[in-house]
Amino acid sequence: MSQTLTLDECAAQLGTSRNFVDTMVAKGRLHPNANGKVPANELEAFSELLNKLRGGGIAAMVDAVDNDL
Repeated sequence: MSQTLTLDECAAQLGTSRNFVDTMVAKGRLHPNANGKVPANELEAFSELLNKLRGGGIAAMVDAVDNDL
């Protein structure tokens, strides 16, 4: 069985707010299971993308969240 994380754990691992994680769930960027937990491998891939976007500044991140994620 693969490891899963609560939404609060996701926020802590990403270094973001829980509100951001909730927004990513609402936008279909993260996919919690029936127990409300996100697979660790999915969060890892999302985290790698966020780290790349952070290098491009906040404008790149906001644009990508709306368009590319």
